[in-house]
Amino acid sequence: MSVQTILKFLKNNPLLCIVVLLSPYLIVKSIYGGEFNTYLEAAKQLRAGVDCYNIWLTHDNGTSTQYGYSPLFATLLIPFTFLPSWVPSLLFLLADVVMLFRVFRLITEWLQLKEFSGKNLWLSLVLIFSLRFILHNFEMVQLNIFLLWLSLEGLQQIFFSKRILLGTFLISLGINFKILPVVFVPYLLYRKEFQSVGLICGWGLLFAILPASVFGFDFNTQLHSEWLNIINPFNEKYGIGQNIESYRIHGLSALFVAYFSKYNNDTFQWLIVSLSDQGVQLLTTLSRLAFITLTFYFLRTKPFSSFQSSRHFAFEVSYLLLITPLIFPQQNKWAFVYILPALGLIFYSLLQKQKSFFSIKVVLLLAVFILTTLTTDGIIGKQLNYYTECLKLVTIGTILIVPILMLSKPEET
Repeated sequence: MSVQTILKFLKNNPLLCIVVLLSPYLIVKSIYGGEFNTYLEAAKQLRAGVDCYNIWLTHDNGTSTQYGYSPLFATLLIPFTFLPSWVPSLLFLLADVVMLFRVFRLITEWLQLKEFSGKNLWLSLVLIFSLRFILHNFEMVQLNIFLLWLSLEGLQQIFFSKRILLGTFLISLGINFKILPVVFVPYLLYRKEFQSVGLICGWGLLFAILPASVFGFDFNTQLHSEWLNIINPFNEKYGIGQNIESYRIHGLSALFVAYFSKYNNDTFQWLIVSLSDQGVQLLTTLSRLAFITLTFYFLRTKPFSSFQSSRHFAFEVSYLLLITPLIFPQQNKWAFVYILPALGLIFYSLLQKQKSFFSIKVVLLLAVFILTTLTTDGIIGKQLNYYTECLKLVTIGTILIVPILMLSKPEET
């Protein structure tokens, strides 16, 4: 086989090459299992007819955690509990690679990069800035790449492929597993996709009922009641109680608690001023409202009208994904893989060499890179990383992406 033939094969089968290259790394991570062990343990509890919520689930490696995803997700994993735990973890990680490849493909389609001469440089820059969060998802075998794909693929099917049934199925499935994709329900309403919203609700009802076919309605009702109590946004741990269970929590609520509410534990803190619980909660609420209100800047069109172009669509969807881990409480580092589409649009704007605000965007991007990527423990060590986690530097870096994205709007918007 000639070198030319090998290069042609690599060019025509990039996904296969990526999977082969990553397989040893993914196998190692699947043996550890990460958070996927929790999902499988919850499924084992359900398989035995035991409630999987509000109990400590102990993994083979001795780690104990609690399950917080939907009853349907644990139910769907029951067949995989009969396999060695590393096998379903590996299958999920391999699926993650495929879905991540598809996410990049969708972004390139929306930005119309097929004939863009700087596409390889664009891809490299986006990967460099998002790699930390991609690897966090691989290391912890987390769901966020899956949720990102469900959201983007669902929107693609609804708006571009006109397969509304499939698109709403994917988005509703993501909402059921973890509530984050719900941000696209008001977006669909704004874009006059009333049928899509109705179908998402219909799918959601079906997904809530499905576990009853396995466990009966009474047990299914109990499971959903406990699950809804866990994800209730009014729980104290999602407000002033942020950072009590873990200093690794990020998002707006964790940020304001870190700087404006004195801890009662030994976790490192740089307290600016100690406010009352009500004051901290007010700051958090106002900041969330500010980011939500800013959405109208990105929408750029009147309600119930279409977006102006696929790039315009990428612009507004990128912002919605960018603020999702900020406005939702109790988010960890791996949830910030949601910044990936925003980075795609920003680097497209830079490589187009749009002169307006070029220097400002570059300076802010350097700050983002320092705060979100150079703070990982793989670079600065665990001790320094501990302080960066306590100071919520990932959250601050993500907030800085917002003005860069605002300055990177496609020309036709």
